[in-house]
Amino acid sequence: MKTKKLFTSLAAAVMLSAGLAGTGMAMGQPVHAAGTTQSSNTKTGTISVKHRTVSVTVNSDNPKLVVIAKDQTNTDQIDSNYTKGQTINVLWSTEAKQGDKTVTLYYIENRTINGKDSLVFIPSTDVTTSGNVPTESAFVEQANNDVKAIQDAYKRSLQYITVTPKSKKGAKIYYAYKKSKKSKKITFAASKKTIKYGKKYKSSMIVKKGKTRYVYIGKKRYVKQSALKIVSAKHAPLNLPDDLKNLIVKN
Repeated sequence: MKTKKLFTSLAAAVMLSAGLAGTGMAMGQPVHAAGTTQSSNTKTGTISVKHRTVSVTVNSDNPKLVVIAKDQTNTDQIDSNYTKGQTINVLWSTEAKQGDKTVTLYYIENRTINGKDSLVFIPSTDVTTSGNVPTESAFVEQANNDVKAIQDAYKRSLQYITVTPKSKKGAKIYYAYKKSKKSKKITFAASKKTIKYGKKYKSSMIVKKGKTRYVYIGKKRYVKQSALKIVSAKHAPLNLPDDLKNLIVKN
């Protein structure tokens, strides 16, 4: 059996890249990337976003599974220990050539087989689906949409973050000012003052100036975000439908 454009991008299909901006949290398993404003591996922990799956029922005992190593184009078969009536989850579908026929395969998981990282599929004829199994491209699009919706919900729900200096020397305080009354641009100037190591500050505003972000800590004081670490993030209840809430796993 030879594949017919089995997947357009393994990186896109198996390890989607996304991030939570403005939450103090980072996306993980199987989506993992740094946030764009505040991301942290501190006590705030991380959240994981599960992929949507489709439940299928196995039609007979020990159906053959189709596998393909990431560095190969030809498929192979392995035995399974699935039993008739067993329910398993699949993620997306693709097509492969088998002689003159085209068969539909459902992707189950990644697995190391004979020392190689391989994709594992089950033929559509060996299972009964509970719903429509999306194509690989539709699966990727849906997963990205899910991540973005959850990302946006966290950004909207963020009330404030609690920060503290990374260095034992503390962190330098900056003040914002305009060069003139007519000027619309804000400039940040360093002071000789610092905030102490171990002291915590609440912030609900981050200002970006060029490539630098400044965290507002009250009393007209700002601190460079790079000099701070996030201790915690306070969120209001997420405004999300249940199907998206069910995809969130807090670690």
